[in-house]
Formats: sequence, C-alpha cells, structure tokens
Amino acid sequence: MSAVNAVNRQMTLRRYPDGVPREDDFAVIESAIPEIADGEVLCRAIYLTVDPYIRVHISPSMSIGYAPTTPLGAPIPGEAVLQVVRSRHAKIREGDYVAGFGGWQDYCALHGDALRAVDLSLAPLSAHLGSLGMPGLTAYAGMRKLADAKLGETVFVSAALGGVGAVAGQLAKLQGCRVVGVSSSAEKCRYAVDELGYDACLDRTAPDFLGQVAAACPGGIDVNFENAGGEVFWAALQNMKAYGRVIICGLVSGYNDDAPPPGPDLSPNLLRTIALGRLVVKGLMVADYWDLRPAFLQEVGGMIREGRFKTREYVVTGLENAGRAMIDMLEGRNFGKTVVRITDDAPL
Repeated sequence: MSAVNAVNRQMTLRRYPDGVPREDDFAVIESAIPEIADGEVLCRAIYLTVDPYIRVHISPSMSIGYAPTTPLGAPIPGEAVLQVVRSRHAKIREGDYVAGFGGWQDYCALHGDALRAVDLSLAPLSAHLGSLGMPGLTAYAGMRKLADAKLGETVFVSAALGGVGAVAGQLAKLQGCRVVGVSSSAEKCRYAVDELGYDACLDRTAPDFLGQVAAACPGGIDVNFENAGGEVFWAALQNMKAYGRVIICGLVSGYNDDAPPPGPDLSPNLLRTIALGRLVVKGLMVADYWDLRPAFLQEVGGMIREGRFKTREYVVTGLENAGRAMIDMLEGRNFGKTVVRITDDAPL
C-alpha cells in the first residue's frame, strides 16, 4: 500500500459543458488530504468509473429531477474502487479494497457504512465498477425484474458494448433469448457477435441502419433495453411486437443537450405507437434495486470467475485524463466499459 501523498488532486469543472464536453472544461486542482471522523475511512482511488450518468451530474438543466448539479470547482462525482489507508470504522481495516462514491480525486473520506467490500476472488478490481458494479447491477435489475424476457423472444439492446448493455445482452442470451445489439462501429459489432454471443449487432452509423433493424428483427422486438435514445430508440419502436416491453435505462444520445431538440412535437407519434402496440414502458433506476446486489454478485460474479461471462474495458491512465475519457465515451471512441486508472501500483 502506497503512503499518503502530501496533496489531494481533484478533477473539477471550470465551466459547465455546452454540448459535448471539451478538455478545457475540466481542471485538476490540489487540496488538502481530508481528515476523518469516527466511523469514517480515508481511501485512495485506484480506478474511477466513467459512465453516462456523470454527464447528467455536470449539466445544470439535465440534472433536474435526477441528481444535484456538481458545483464548479468541486470534484466530479462518480463511483471508484478504493484502498483504505486509514480507518476509524470498526469493521474496515487499512489495506482493504472497497467501492464507493468517492468522486474524481486521489483521496476521499467516506463513512464506512457507505462502502461495499470488493471481492477480488470474483474479478479484477476494475470490474467492480463495470460488470460487477453499478452498471452491471442496473442491467441485472432490468433483465431480471422488468423485462420479463422469455425463451425465444427477441431482445434489442442499444449501446450493446457499454457497461450496462454488455451485461444486459449476455443475461438475455443466458435466458434463451435472441439478442440484437446496436453499437457505433463494425468492429464493435463483430466483437458483440463473436465474443459476447449476440445473434446480430448493427452499426448505428451505417447509412441503412433503419433497414438493418427491420431485417435483423423480422418477427419484431419483444423487449427493447433502451440505453441510447434518439434515432436508435425510434428505430426500435417502429419494430416492436404487440405487447412488447420497453425498458428505459439511459438516453445517452441526448445527455449533451441542454434543451429538447428543435423540430415538430413527436409525442403524438410516440403515444400512438405505444397505444396501438399495447406496449409496456418501464423506467429503470438502479437505486430501486440495491437489495438485489447479493444475488447479482453470486450469479454474475460466479459466471465471470468461471469464464462464462465476458468483460471488456477501455482503460485510460491518469486522473488528468479523466475528462478526455468522458469525451471518448460520449463520442463512441471507447471500446468497452470506460475506467480511469489512478494509481500505478493497483493489483492486476
């Protein structure tokens, strides 16, 4: 375990992004190492997560009704895999590996009850921010509790290689479903089919994308696990089977917009399609399903340990590059779950 450095570096915002963030929207500042009170632990970050929900936290308009807006100059929020360097909590020891919402910074002081233990016997540390972290639990809750997917049904998964999508797609395959994914390049789509077992994967940047969706789902879509929004959502909606289920998990295509896009009101088309198709539309918030974590870790963690469940990561090194990692994710340049490695001595 490394000694505590003299200062705490924090990745903050100079200004709120206008559209896709730019690297100069972010700034690294230095602050004092936080002190800890009874019940708290001081942790150093090993890996930070970079997920679409963080973009919502740094938008004054998008965060309304979802989460508090990150103040300028404050650490950008997000979950991290951490190592305990000092503890004043009876059940947590120095050197333990834990996960919690420490934000984008080298060190954080958190109450021990807000942390979860990291089981290295299941998967490497970074996986506890992806397949075994909040994204994985989100996918697990959506597929196990909301989708009601049955053997032989067609499940459509947008952002198919992201932290949520890759888990949702593999879970659907394990349930005996036919899985059609959507991603942002032909290379990613080949990986989804060849490595993750998807029955088909469609490149959303292809000029004939709408036709590809209809061709890949000739009998219609039973479950749309929606992570993207925008044209991908409308393409799926036009191909839903009667009595199909739409699980609204994320809308990453719109997270850089501070206002609804200009144009005609499409709500009549949306509502008519839902009504005529007798579709069931459900919103998914992982905060409603923390109680599923033990079953989730046992099932998905066991499959990862046995090599029956695959993970892929897009790893960026250095706190100073976390902003760049977010931009890559939002623009589709990542290949797998995006994480930022902060220390150079994390166990592999």
